Amino acid sequence: MNDNNGMILEEQDGVLVLSMNMPGNNLMTADFLKEYEAIMADIEVRAAKNKYKGLVIKGAGRHFSVGADVDALAERSANESYNDAEGILPEGHIKQKHYFTFLRELPFPVISVVTGFCIGSGSEIAVNSHYRIIEKNARVGQPESTFGILPALGGVARTIEICGMQNAYKLVMSGELIPAEEAFELGWADIFADKKQGFPEAMAVIDYISGCGRDFSPADYKEFMRSYLKSKEA
Repeated sequence: MNDNNGMILEEQDGVLVLSMNMPGNNLMTADFLKEYEAIMADIEVRAAKNKYKGLVIKGAGRHFSVGADVDALAERSANESYNDAEGILPEGHIKQKHYFTFLRELPFPVISVVTGFCIGSGSEIAVNSHYRIIEKNARVGQPESTFGILPALGGVARTIEICGMQNAYKLVMSGELIPAEEAFELGWADIFADKKQGFPEAMAVIDYISGCGRDFSPADYKEFMRSYLKSKEA
């Protein structure tokens, strides 16, 4: 087990399990992002060894993540402004965005188990995963627009991909938090689960994919989920 100051990474039956256990219900302060990037760098190295069946990301407590610290976000936005003349993005932003968006390119299924609040940058972790299993009573949203900014860590493009343009526009531009049932109906979540059933379901999905007779391909992630859901109906 790797306990990285509140980011707990362990292996269970060939599956990497990341339990986010940072202060303030995983409030995305500068400390959170520093530890998140460090643990994701570790996961990227481990993934290259091609010995794992999947990755599950979850909150260690009640909430997945309550999103960004507003004051820290405002300060970061001011300090990392885009150089319009040269067309250069801040180096810190490029690095940070990589550790969100690289999840979708990993050679095994990545599943976020969403409980409690999953807001802002926390939601971007979830949408950059291949799959989202949302538990009853969870609430998700992208409130950045209410602060005059937009999700900048891959959230817009991925929300469009998984929910469609109209639903993504509603989620991103309204800034509203929506209940689990609605998130599932909009296509934001792949599976709706009862309380405390999200993690067992995630492990079942990964076991199914690893045993289906062919290697997981990020490009075909939707097909693998369709096959799993169909197998449950049989």
